[in-house]
Amino acid sequence: MSSTHLAVLGSPIEHSKSPAIHAAAYEALGLDWDYGRYRVEANELADFLRLRDETWRGLSLTMPLKDVGFELSIPSCPVASVTGVVNTLLHTDAGWEGYNTDSFGIQKAITEHTDETFQRVNVLGSGATARSAVHAVGQLFPDAELSVFARKSTELFGLQTKSLASFHEDEISGLTISTLPSALIVDRLNVHEQAVIFDVSYDPWPSGLATNWLPANRISGVEMLLWQALIQLRIFENGDGTVLLENEADVFKAMSNAVKPL
Repeated sequence: MSSTHLAVLGSPIEHSKSPAIHAAAYEALGLDWDYGRYRVEANELADFLRLRDETWRGLSLTMPLKDVGFELSIPSCPVASVTGVVNTLLHTDAGWEGYNTDSFGIQKAITEHTDETFQRVNVLGSGATARSAVHAVGQLFPDAELSVFARKSTELFGLQTKSLASFHEDEISGLTISTLPSALIVDRLNVHEQAVIFDVSYDPWPSGLATNWLPANRISGVEMLLWQALIQLRIFENGDGTVLLENEADVFKAMSNAVKPL
C-alpha cells in the first residue's frame, strides 16, 4: 500500500478522468503514490482538509470547490491570487498551499490546436473556471474583443457579463470558450465555419454545445485536463510548477494515452 496519498475532490466526481491521468503519470515517473476521488461539497472541504495527515501530499479541486479552495489555502502562485481560484492544493508544514493550473491548461489546449491570433473571444459562464478562462484570454489574446455571457448578471475583472440568451442572436465567430455544464440544453446556433470552440466539458463528447461547430474546430476539455494536470504533477513532485518532470514528454504521452484513443 502506498504511503503517499493524493486525490481529486468535487461534486459530482464519478465522471472524473483525473485518477486515470495521475495513475499513468505516477507509473511513468516510478512513484509509489495513490490517487483517489472523493465526493466533497463546498461546505465539507474545510473538515476534509483538517482530517488529512502527513501522508497526504496533494489534492486536485473541481466544481464546486475552486472558490472555497482559494479561501482555505495559502495562495502560492500569481494566477491564484489574481483570479481567486485554486484547483490544486499542496500539503506543506505551513498548511495547504493553493495554485491555479487551469489558466495554463486552457492556454495550452488552445495553442496546441491552433496558432491563430483571435480578434474576438467569447467566454460562456461566470464561475471559477470562467475567471481562469478570462485570465487565459488576457495572456494569449490581450487585444481581442472579449465578451462574457452568463445566466446571471455579474462582473468578471471589471467586465460586465451579457445575457446568455444574447449569445444566440448573431453569427458566432472567433473563439468561444465554454465553462457551462455539459447538460445545458443548447439551441441550434449560427456558427461561422472558421469559428473555434473550446468546451471544458468532455463527457459526453462532443458536448451538445460543441456539435454546432465543425469537428475540426472543436477542442475538448480533456486537453485542458491533461495540461493543467501536468503542472499539478510538477507541483506535487517538486513543489514548483516551473520545474520540469524527469522525462516529461514521455510522462505526458502516458497521461494522454490513459484517456485518449491510441
